[in-house]
Amino acid sequence: MKLFKTYIPYLAVGAAAFVFAILSEWNDDAIAYSFYIPGSGEDESFTPIATLRDIWESQINHYSNSNGRFVAHFIVQIFCGLLSKPWFAVINAFAWMALVFCITRFSNNAKDFRTSSLAAILAILLFFTLPFTPPFQINYVWTACALLIWLRCFFSQKKETSVGLVLLMIFSFLTGEMHEGFSIPAGGALLYCLAMRRGRFTCKEWCLSLSFAAGALTSIFAPGNFLRISLHRAAEGSLLNTFEQLPALIWFPAVFLIIFLFHNSKGHLKEFLSQPLMRFLIVMAATSLVFNLFLKNFGRGIIPYDLCFAVLSVCCVAGKRTDTGLLTAGTAVAIAVMAFQAFNIHMQNLKTRTIFREYDRSESGTIYLKDNLFLFNRTETAQRRNTYTNRLRQKNPSKPFLVIYPEVMKDMDCLKDTNAVIKVGDQSWVCIRSASCPRDFVVEKTILPSAISRKMQPRVLDFSSGSDIFLDSTSNYSSVLYVNVRPYIKADVIIE
Repeated sequence: MKLFKTYIPYLAVGAAAFVFAILSEWNDDAIAYSFYIPGSGEDESFTPIATLRDIWESQINHYSNSNGRFVAHFIVQIFCGLLSKPWFAVINAFAWMALVFCITRFSNNAKDFRTSSLAAILAILLFFTLPFTPPFQINYVWTACALLIWLRCFFSQKKETSVGLVLLMIFSFLTGEMHEGFSIPAGGALLYCLAMRRGRFTCKEWCLSLSFAAGALTSIFAPGNFLRISLHRAAEGSLLNTFEQLPALIWFPAVFLIIFLFHNSKGHLKEFLSQPLMRFLIVMAATSLVFNLFLKNFGRGIIPYDLCFAVLSVCCVAGKRTDTGLLTAGTAVAIAVMAFQAFNIHMQNLKTRTIFREYDRSESGTIYLKDNLFLFNRTETAQRRNTYTNRLRQKNPSKPFLVIYPEVMKDMDCLKDTNAVIKVGDQSWVCIRSASCPRDFVVEKTILPSAISRKMQPRVLDFSSGSDIFLDSTSNYSSVLYVNVRPYIKADVIIE
């Protein structure tokens, strides 16, 4: 009974990951990666993946066009193009169990129920908000698991045979190549270790670090990465947007400090962080922070940063009894995160199924969704409709491009040569601009309207097809979707 209790956290996380994956409708990138990726125009491809050779050629093209994650996306395309959702759900469940096991192993007590429970809670807080589809799970959960295994190998004192060392070098290369967001911070920590040891690595450490670096550089210097960076810079967010993301950098360091202080005295913090592995994790977190500050866009980019603090949190309870109160509070928060994700999956499933159903029936390609579905995942509404279009073009190559509008506009005679602003939700508008007599649509913003009521710089909406708010254009009109997501700002759209 005691042995079974030890594995409850692993089984619970694996079961939850399986259920969430099997219930998630594949959309967006999961659809896109089911198609062969050509040398150009990959967003317009609707040729299905049929063989491993198709995937190999696709990833060579993807390496040049989009990003360098050849290894990760090769695996993604195996599931999206060749295998079914049940296969992915099962294997992803094992990946989640392996992730929790890897985190727990850093405490050197993988069979302790409380420690594995803490690791499971931290894994849920860190990764459970990701969509449970192959592109997201493999790029982040699986890569994190591979990196933690690599770290265990690197810091292990176990001597390897020649064959074992060669296998570890191959694994190191593949791990380093999987995701630049993980390999760059780990590479920074490796350089720190090398400097602190004055260039003295063991033969095994040299082999693993150089192989990892080779994989990382292969990923980092992919031509597609530079293309993505140029596009990112062109659409770079404001200083306000960067400032708003700063609180995201606090949560996991705060969790680490709370867990540490519950299990250690304050004076032991310096001693704890002086250990080689702990220093590696701190430098890795710092490198990830600098990298994301350079990009000025955190989001999923800070997952490696948070992962370091999650591992540090488990390490600091090594040999100690994890506090019951902390576990109880952490479990409650983890359940809340899972409930929130269950709601998101329900909404996305509803939207995905509705889009497929209505789009299949539509002869013009224009469909109407209930306003709440129209606004849910608005990036998909405005920017990622090509995946649905390409899926339908598999059976009907002449299918018009998908255009989504809110249901409130279904019976309105507004999609003509006119200028109009249609409110579709709180602080959300669809703007229609006439082709023959175009007007400027200006967003007027007031910061803290109930307090200081300070006017901000007006914004003229961009109706070009490259705009991230673009919906559609015809010979008579162009349309965009504008949503103000900042609760402390009140916005109005006016026609000038």
